[in-house]
Parts: sequence; structure tokens; C-alpha cells
Amino acid sequence: MTEWQKRPPLQGDARIAATQARRDRARLAAAQAEILALKAQQVGVRAAVNKSLRARLGRLEHTPFRPALALARKLARHRHPQAVPPTAPAPASRGRALIIDDHWPLPDRDSGSVDICNLAEALSVLGFEVLLAAAREHDGAQPARDALQTRGIACLTPAEAPSVAAFLAQQGATLDLCVLCRVFCGGQFLESVLEHCIKARIVFNSIDLNFLREERKARLLGDPKLLEIAQAVRPREEYVIRHSDATILVSEAERDLLAATLPDCLAVTLPLARPMTPPKTPFAARAGIGFIGGFKHTPNIDAVRYFLAEIWPTIHGALPECQFSIVGADAPADLLAGAPGNVQWLGHLPDAGPWFESLRLSVAPLRFGAGAKGKIASSLAAGLPCVATGIAAEGMALVPEHGVLTAGDAASFAGAVIRLYGDAALWEQLSNGAIAYASTTLSIGKWRQDLDMMLQRIGI
Repeated sequence: MTEWQKRPPLQGDARIAATQARRDRARLAAAQAEILALKAQQVGVRAAVNKSLRARLGRLEHTPFRPALALARKLARHRHPQAVPPTAPAPASRGRALIIDDHWPLPDRDSGSVDICNLAEALSVLGFEVLLAAAREHDGAQPARDALQTRGIACLTPAEAPSVAAFLAQQGATLDLCVLCRVFCGGQFLESVLEHCIKARIVFNSIDLNFLREERKARLLGDPKLLEIAQAVRPREEYVIRHSDATILVSEAERDLLAATLPDCLAVTLPLARPMTPPKTPFAARAGIGFIGGFKHTPNIDAVRYFLAEIWPTIHGALPECQFSIVGADAPADLLAGAPGNVQWLGHLPDAGPWFESLRLSVAPLRFGAGAKGKIASSLAAGLPCVATGIAAEGMALVPEHGVLTAGDAASFAGAVIRLYGDAALWEQLSNGAIAYASTTLSIGKWRQDLDMMLQRIGI
């Protein structure tokens, strides 16, 4: 049981509400005073001050002071009807940003780590002084942390603070932006951030919605105990979302869900970003089917077991020479037990590019999960067509024109793989569609632009 669950009812909420109220009243008073000052200043000075006002009001977007805020915004618009466009160039310096997770990202091992490194690097490009913190791995020698710092990502170390909580207490007031990654990782520091980071905007980076993923797992397995645990997570995750200025999602399906359940919260979809590597190897020179994913993530274990038990036997019967290769760290020892034909687990590959380049297609047979799937994004960015379940493709707006065939059951999944594996014209069409989709939707440049627009919306 976590600390927030042990806490007496309303004790923590009351403290946070009081802290928020103090901050909001002070900021609202400052904003209203600034509006009055606008009336007495020259037009040029008023324009500059009004820009600052809009930024401050952005922080109060989701507070109880909405009537006063609406009046303040109305006055500001009346004085200066031409607002600063959301795509205005980012300033040279935008302050200090802290990203909090519980472990150091390993971008060569899992999709979530790639996304966190992309976030740190994007914030730096956008003008922030970025610091990355890993609460569970804060102490001791950390090769992963050293690798990140070699890459140019600054990391919080014990030399700077004995813990993440201590850093927030000591230096929280210097922060302009706090990004909390995952509900029980960075999200556990929400209360501390609200208390100590008095000027910081707060962004919740969900990676994927934990409660949704775990509910789906419990329902698939028909386990009422797991379902009870999953449903207990939801109030905390929604609490973090409500108390953040913005929430980053990677799936349109998740955004639609939050729009229905938390309509007053700002939730922004930032699709996964991956570097493009257009394919060079032609269809005829490729062979094999591949799956990529880290096996500390239970949806991946379930997906491979389901594929080997229900789908692969049909494929092997039709394509006896075809190899199925699996890439990813930490696979269970019995993962391949009893699988017919040529099936290989290749383990962790620091660079999966050559492997993607050798394959004819990838598969994503996930039966539960949430968010967007890095395995699909990476495959499409390499121009490699993918066959996926509806859950795997959910929220990415994927159609065959984007390089993905979807299948609803084991038989149709096997049929799609067999058809695509032997059809050069279809493969070429899907490969071209994959690259087109990746260039427009998965572009790192576009991802940074969308991130910048979100930050401007919350006044930073």
C-alpha cells in the first residue's frame, strides 16, 4: 500500500487544496492588478505586459476562480484583441525543468525510455535547462545515468541532493516546469511538487494510462482480484491528472476517454516520435517475421505466448521455411517452450536497425495494453509493414495505407501474415505507406512543435 492510500481521508487533499488556493489567490490578485495597470500605460507597454498576463492566466486555467478568470481574459482580449499566436518562436531561455521517473531510461531497451529521452532533449532544444531524476535509482553507481550524461542529458545525482524529495524541498522554488512520468513513479511526488514548486507548471507524462492497461489485463484473464486492484489505481491517476496543468497522452483513444471522464483537464496527444530510416533492402531479399518488446512489460509476454500458441502454428503450416525472431530483454525462460518450427529469441539488440532491415514484416499481437505502441512506431519508421491486433493499433489512426494490417482473431491474423508475406506488390504498397505515415505523424520535429504549443498553452 502506498503512502497516499494510507493517509487519513481528506488530510492530504485539504493540505493540497489550501496550498493551491494560496498560490491561485496570489496569482489571481497579481493578474487583476496587472489588468488595472494596463489601463494607465501606453499602448506599447500595455502589449508587453499583456503578454505576461496571458502566461500567468494560463496557469489558472483549471482552478475554482473561473468567473474572475473569464472576466480577466475578457478584459485582456478587449484591450488587445490580437493574441500572441501559439506558434510564436520560443524564447532563448524558458527556465528550469525537472523530469521525474523512478528509474533511468534505457533508450536501447524499451519504448518508454525512448520517449523520456526524446522529451528531455526536446525541452532542451525549446530553451529549458533540463534535469532528469530517477527516484528509485537515485543512489549509488548507475551506468545508465552515466550513459545519459554522456549523451548530454543532465541527471540529478546524490552529490546535488540526497534524494528527489530533498531536492524538491531545497530547490523546488527554482523550477519553472515539473514533468511527472507515470502515476506511481513521478506521480508519487505530486504533493511535494505542489507544496515546494510554487511557480512551476506541472505536466503529467502518463506514458500510458496505468488503470486502463491493468483493467484490460484483469478482464482478459477474468481475474476479479486483479480487476479490483486496477480499479483502485484509477482514482489516484485521475487525481494526478486533475492537479496537473496538462497531461501528455500518446493515444487518441486515451484522450477521448479523458475527454469524457475529466472534461475540464487539459489532455494533449503527442504521438510517439521515432527517427526515420527508409528501407534499402527489396522485398525478395527479405525473410522472416519479427516481434520486438521488453519482457518486463507483461502485455509483451502475453502477446508472444498468444502468437506462438494460437497464430504461429497456422503460419508455420503455410510457410514452413519462415523464421519467427523475437527481440527484447528479460524474456521468461519458458517463452518458446513447445513452439513448432524456426523460432528464435535474439535477446536485447542495442541497434535493431539491421534486424528490421532483414525482415519481411513485424507483428504486434497484443491482447491488452494502453497508449500507443513503440513496436509499431519503430517498424513503420523503418518502412517495415506490420500486422497488429486492434488493441495494438488503437489510438494511432492506423489503416492499411499507413503500413498496418489489423486482425481481430487468431485465424484472420495468421491469414493477414501469410498474405502479406507472399505478396510483393502489397508489401511495397504498405512499406511506402509506412514511411509516409512516419514522416508526417512520427516526426521528431513535429513532436517538438506540438510539445512547444502545449507548453505555451499552459503559460510557459
